[in-house]
Formats: sequence, C-alpha cells, structure tokens
Amino acid sequence: MFNLDDPHQFFQEEDDNDQMIYSWTMNKIERKDATVWVMNHLFINPQKDSKKILHDQMKIVMFIAQKSHLPVWPLDPLVINYFNEHPDFESIWYHKPSPKNGSL
Repeated sequence: MFNLDDPHQFFQEEDDNDQMIYSWTMNKIERKDATVWVMNHLFINPQKDSKKILHDQMKIVMFIAQKSHLPVWPLDPLVINYFNEHPDFESIWYHKPSPKNGSL
C-alpha cells in the first residue's frame, strides 16, 4: 500500500517477465490557491489491457483524493480524457481545462 503523508506517490507494476505493465506518479504541491496532487504521465504497456489498467489506476487516484481531501491536477491527456468521461471525477478535478479554448 502507500502512505498518504508522503508527498511523492509512485505506482508501478511488472509482469512475471519483468516487463512494465504501468507506471505513474503523483506529487503533492502547494499552489497559491490550494494544496493539490499533480498526476504526471501515466505509462501503460500497449501490449496490456489498457482500459482495465486505466480504470483500476483511477480507482487509486480517487481513493487518494478522497482520503487526503485534496484535488488532483491530471497532466496526462489519457487521464484528462478519463476524468472528462467520468462525472464522478468532477469533484476531485483541479484546474479543469476549458472546452471554450479547445483544450478538451
């Protein structure tokens, strides 16, 4: 498991052949307006079931946000799309891109 008090969260899993299945990090940072988790790039091995892996990892993101009471600022386009497609992530989404400027 992980320690919510650690400002650097690191998640990675390998298969039985030591091939990476997924890897991602989140860092707790202080912004002028809030303390937030910044979710960096999410790498998913293209030979694996990326939809299932993404969904499973987003459960962890939601858990961390809810337990820490801090929003998440996703930087990876895959994660941004996931947040956008799942309304339950609206409550934890920090710095949501604006559809008006074409960033969604």
